[in-house]
Amino acid sequence: MACAPWHYHPLTAAWNLMRWAMLIALLLFASAPVQAQPEAPSPPAASPETAGAAPEFPGTTSPIITDSALAQAYQSCTVQITPAMTCIGGAFNRGWQRQGVAANLPVGHHTQQQRAAEGNYRYLQVPVEVYYGLTPRCTASVVAPFRQNWAGQVGPTGQADSAGGFANPMLRLRYVLVDGGAAAATLTGYFAVTFPLGASLHPPPPLLSVDQTGQGAFGFTWGLNIFRYVPQVPVLLYANLWYTNYTNSTFHGPRTYYEDQLTVNFALEFPLTKSPENRWAFLLEVLSTSDIGRVFGPPANQGTSLMINALPALEFLPSSWFRLAAGVPVSVLGKNAFFNYTPTLACFISF
Repeated sequence: MACAPWHYHPLTAAWNLMRWAMLIALLLFASAPVQAQPEAPSPPAASPETAGAAPEFPGTTSPIITDSALAQAYQSCTVQITPAMTCIGGAFNRGWQRQGVAANLPVGHHTQQQRAAEGNYRYLQVPVEVYYGLTPRCTASVVAPFRQNWAGQVGPTGQADSAGGFANPMLRLRYVLVDGGAAAATLTGYFAVTFPLGASLHPPPPLLSVDQTGQGAFGFTWGLNIFRYVPQVPVLLYANLWYTNYTNSTFHGPRTYYEDQLTVNFALEFPLTKSPENRWAFLLEVLSTSDIGRVFGPPANQGTSLMINALPALEFLPSSWFRLAAGVPVSVLGKNAFFNYTPTLACFISF
């Protein structure tokens, strides 16, 4: 029997959003305790060479998935290529318990082939994101993803098939609202649009639905990115607080009304040294997405899900223009959702 969907009232969603915001503020703004310092004479005025100089942080790649609040250098470009192989290991039911993928889950954001393949479903996604510094405070990026799906042991005959194609691209904008430099938190406004260009409408049965690469709906995301450097450790802290609205679609045949989605991400980078020439760092990301009902439009007719993933990774910076990071996001907690294992490699190329 399918698990009954669970929903948030919009007021409950707003309250949960406020609680996440307070948690982020406590983590980032109070992460370094203020220490009393003896009085000292005023420092001399900055020289022309040092006045306005950008703060120096330890060399790192930046997080793999969590978005950075730091602006891309003006009129410079960075390309991030992030191949990731996702393997479905099972499912979380409505009681937060793990179980086999063959269990009936609400439709939610899960595709037909994931529900049918009973654990023998995997996909390779290769997003290519190009960042460009439009102004000293504004960064724009375009994400062009490719996706290849494989499904096996589907149905009573144990069929198998594969297909791939272009997935949903994104346009993302970031504007630095508060530049805290190396001494305080940096706060950046975030906005993104997802375009429904991936295949989503009733793939032919012989392909077992493996050529689905999109949801068939526009997505509009707005929120905040936060960054804080704590030199005493040293550690670089990142956080995202995003809210996404989806348009209606015909992804599953009848009119589909997707849930709004709350995304809360945290990332910590631990460089081996405090030098800008640092070559190694450890990365830990905690990534969460939660369906929270609909604020605008008709009520959602999809099952509500929640997922929390942990991503430990290692960063290597062989040069100033080429950086690498590799890790494995693992689903640690969820509700009405599949749990996955996703080996991921991120390559950063700066121009």
